[in-house]
Amino acid sequence: MAEAEARERAFVCTASHDLVTPLMAVTANYDVLEAEAFDQTGLASWVANIRAAADEMATRIADMLMHMGGD
Repeated sequence: MAEAEARERAFVCTASHDLVTPLMAVTANYDVLEAEAFDQTGLASWVANIRAAADEMATRIADMLMHMGGD
């Protein structure tokens, strides 16, 4: 049982860390789009959706890491 828990913990920590890099890329692209498209109607809602998705991913990653006792 302890071995299974250790494998699960390792998997969740690895998955969480693997999601951080693409999340940071999404967030960086959002920042660029926001700066360039703030006055273009319609595009602003797409940019807001990108940010909301990135924020949700960040929250889930942080929750997984906290649950597993990771960084």
